[in-house]
Amino acid sequence: MTDNKIVESPTEMLVSGMMPRLVTIDGPLSGGTFYLDEPVVSIGRLVSNDICLEEPFVSRHHCVIKTEGDEYMIEDLNSANGTYVNGELVKACSLTEGALIRIGTSLFRFRLQNSEEAMGVSQNLISPNGERPLSASTRLG
Repeated sequence: MTDNKIVESPTEMLVSGMMPRLVTIDGPLSGGTFYLDEPVVSIGRLVSNDICLEEPFVSRHHCVIKTEGDEYMIEDLNSANGTYVNGELVKACSLTEGALIRIGTSLFRFRLQNSEEAMGVSQNLISPNGERPLSASTRLG
């Protein structure tokens, strides 16, 4: 799993923009981005987890996020303090764009590619011959 990866090139940004991810908006890892590039991503207090949250309200094996086709599911692993999605205590649920996930004192936003993000990056791509292949003026067949 790739964690806290700094994306530098526009092409890399476009590719990473297509990768579902958790963006930390509160808690000890605030500002971090975790790419969900494995079929199962484990979250918990132990360092053996893909995302390690070293805080007292997080269980050793707290929850997992699983890919099921093109759907992402979060499943609580009988944690002591629960997993919350959009303010609701969940045992298991599907994640949608922008969902807020609270685990202990950490708050994450689940992000999928959105068209604004992809278009904004693609408009800045320049081909080797100097043209903007995906500019707003380009018409698709």
